[in-house]
Amino acid sequence: MHPPMGRPQGPPPQALAAPGVRLLARFIDYLIIGMLIAGAWVPTNIWMYSMFKPGDDRGAPVVLGLFAWTLLVGLFFEPLTMAMGGTVGKAICGLRVVQVETGNKLGFGHALGRWLAYLGIGMVPVLGLISVLSCIWNEPFRQCMHDRAANTAVVKRRWQ
Repeated sequence: MHPPMGRPQGPPPQALAAPGVRLLARFIDYLIIGMLIAGAWVPTNIWMYSMFKPGDDRGAPVVLGLFAWTLLVGLFFEPLTMAMGGTVGKAICGLRVVQVETGNKLGFGHALGRWLAYLGIGMVPVLGLISVLSCIWNEPFRQCMHDRAANTAVVKRRWQ
């Protein structure tokens, strides 16, 4: 089936995810990321406080390890799950991210690039909020800024 005249090739309008559902999926993913990070931080902090005295610098490697864990979870949770078919939040909400032209799922490199665009845009004050809300008015694929940068779209899981 060919797209209507003047409409770029990509998912049909009925396949696109509603902005509210996208935000719910993102919220669920943030909860999961928070639990993964807290799952390492809380037991380690309890252990550190029981093992080291104030002013003892032997705990520095543990703290650096926790920061490394936080960075790994933050950077790789979404790209890894996205490359496997979608984040947990998107799966719960019945969504997935696809390449605009092909409708295929993202590979790890593509998912990592999308996530890095999301992080970069989010670091600019106010721009992160505008980016997230831009899926409300963006046409024709309801893309946020990071979707446009990676040429992706968020669709309902069962549209093909």
